[in-house]
Formats: sequence, C-alpha cells, structure tokens
Amino acid sequence: MVHVDVPKVRGKMAERDYTITSLAKELGITRGTLSNYLEDPQKIPYFIIRAMAEILCDTPEEASSIF
Repeated sequence: MVHVDVPKVRGKMAERDYTITSLAKELGITRGTLSNYLEDPQKIPYFIIRAMAEILCDTPEEASSIF
C-alpha cells in the first residue's frame, strides 16, 4: 500500500499555485473526488498518485518522500 503525506501534497499544491479545483481538472477528475481522496488517501488509485507525483514533484526522490 502506498502512503500519501497529505500535508506535503497540500504544500506542493500551494508552491505550484494549484487549488483543489485546478489540480482536479489537471488530473481529469472532479473537485469533490480529489477532496475525498485527500481526506482518505488510502482510496486514491495508483494512477492518480502517479499523475499527482508527475505534476507536483521535481524529482523521483521528492515524489517518494510524499507518496
């Protein structure tokens, strides 16, 4: 199972000027779905985690520290 550090995700979102709405649009999901995922990160599908890592992280090492 993949661990998601939600505070770090939110921090990276802020660094890159993403809101929940704008990140959800980039991921191709609804705002409500992303909000639900961030409230219960164990339910995030792997393909969404991978996409979030690609959007929010500069290096694989940074991604592995968050996801």
